[in-house]
Amino acid sequence: MNRIIHRGKLRKWDDDRGFGFIKPNDNTRTVFIHISALKGMPRRPVVGDTITYEIVEETNGKIRAVHASIEGIAIQNQQRTSQRHSHKSGYDIAIRIGYYILILLVVGSVFIFIQSNGPSTSPPILTAIRKPGCIIKGNISISSGNKIYHLPGMEDYDSTVIDPGKGEQWFCTEDEAMSQGWKKAPR
Repeated sequence: MNRIIHRGKLRKWDDDRGFGFIKPNDNTRTVFIHISALKGMPRRPVVGDTITYEIVEETNGKIRAVHASIEGIAIQNQQRTSQRHSHKSGYDIAIRIGYYILILLVVGSVFIFIQSNGPSTSPPILTAIRKPGCIIKGNISISSGNKIYHLPGMEDYDSTVIDPGKGEQWFCTEDEAMSQGWKKAPR
């Protein structure tokens, strides 16, 4: 079946209702056009536009335009539409990733807070951070407030927890600890 392409001027257009009428260039009878016949157009038609179209005859004898376009206006092709959708999908993915990162940050913060403030017997996560090779624990006594340091092998070394948030710290040498005002633990 051969497709016959017609041309005509849009003589009437009701934008609110999405339809209008084309006066064909060959002066045949007026053709009805609905907005759905203009798929892929970047704008709606206006009176005076030249429209290219095919004709379909309805069962009641009326004719209407199909596969129409506004002359001089490029049809947005499927590839451009797909790119727009993939951009939106990429945006949605970025939003989801941001949401999951936010959840991880909140959960991680709560976990660290519980670790550093809760009744745990294990050292808080942040207190385990120290310079490599620095194994002397600088601890502040809860009862006296004295600054004391513990060497590996001393009685309380393994149970001593270092909390930098309370001013406690790790030292690399005894001299370093003593020069900063820390005293050696008695046991």
